[in-house]
Amino acid sequence: MTTHQAFDLSLGPAFFEQPVSRHLVHRAAVSEVMITGWRSLDDKTSILAAQWPRTHSFYRPVAGRHDPLLIAETIRQAGLVVSHAELDCPIGHQFLLWELSYEADLGDLTIGPGPTDLVLRFTRSEVRHRGRHLAGLRGHVDLYRDGELVGMGEGSFDCVSRAAYDRLRAATRPIRPPAPAPLPEPVTPELVGRDRPEDVVLAPAGLDDTWLLRVDPAHPVLFDHKVDHVPGMALMEAMRQATRLLAQPSPVTSPKLYASFNRYVELGDPALVHAHAEEPLPSGDVPVRVSVEQYGTTAATGLVFARPI
Repeated sequence: MTTHQAFDLSLGPAFFEQPVSRHLVHRAAVSEVMITGWRSLDDKTSILAAQWPRTHSFYRPVAGRHDPLLIAETIRQAGLVVSHAELDCPIGHQFLLWELSYEADLGDLTIGPGPTDLVLRFTRSEVRHRGRHLAGLRGHVDLYRDGELVGMGEGSFDCVSRAAYDRLRAATRPIRPPAPAPLPEPVTPELVGRDRPEDVVLAPAGLDDTWLLRVDPAHPVLFDHKVDHVPGMALMEAMRQATRLLAQPSPVTSPKLYASFNRYVELGDPALVHAHAEEPLPSGDVPVRVSVEQYGTTAATGLVFARPI
């Protein structure tokens, strides 16, 4: 991942006054919108403003610091804003996420006495158009707090019309939708850094270092709006929770996570989450390989770094 030098990209107070339209970031709840403004810097770069609350109903603080997975969600939203506001992607087009990553150990993410204002530099590459509309891109995002680089990440996605998406999903979805089934009992919430069972996305599978994916389409954050598959952010949370289970009894945080999405994970049908720890690095971080399998095929993979809290 490319590293950039820290420098001042300050934005005026007006950029932080209110969130952007929830439609720009594909959110139903205004409370889930992180981006508060944007402007174009040049033909490859955009500057965006974002604000994180001191706490969040799902992305909760870890040891007095912001949850690093907030970086991934903010990057995801930044890519949507740039696509819709600057690159002629119509509202209503569907996004196919291929990669999403974050690195959160670059600076101070300590929670202060008020919300945390961030300035994002979004650098786009591999931009593709279909006709006059955007067809996809790769974006690198640097996150600055008070002029200091505190995080970075990348995302890669395609965007297609609703009609094209419906054709794609018709070819990939099961012929018959699965009958609704009760959610399996979750693993103990405390083991995955949670205090509420409804925020746990893994269930015992009776296999070593393997768990059942457990997602509730009624979850107010992971399923902020109705979708026909398991969202990428829910899969990243499953990767993180699997890493925490593997590290037991030591509590860990995940300062870096790199995820790739190969195919949709369908709602209602069983999916397995496998985790394997590699040798610790000199820094003390432990790389963990995580995969999500459904129908005997790997649907998503992740490299998660576990660091003792």
